[in-house]
Amino acid sequence: MDDQRLDLSSLDRHADPARYRQRVSALAAAALAPAPHPLLTQFVTWGRVAAAVGAVLAVVTWAVPRTTTPGSPPVASSRQVDPVFQVAAWARAGAIPGDANLLAFAGVSDAR
Repeated sequence: MDDQRLDLSSLDRHADPARYRQRVSALAAAALAPAPHPLLTQFVTWGRVAAAVGAVLAVVTWAVPRTTTPGSPPVASSRQVDPVFQVAAWARAGAIPGDANLLAFAGVSDAR
């Protein structure tokens, strides 16, 4: 411990009564102020989390290199190709598909 005396004169209510009343009034006003609504606080908290997750997803989406060239239709993962993309690919190439191609595209297996 320290043998030095503490100066507590700033807490003396008789030294400056106006300042003491101001401090007590400010403390009482802060204590009586209405607390924020807990549901609103939760919405703000979750909103911040959602904004952060959205920002991270946007950066990841932007930073990941594209697997296809711009303007090309996405590649179908299965054997079935989306008819819209197939017809658009034919139109873009200026190709006129033959009957066999159309029948194979339509799913007719006996295209001769």
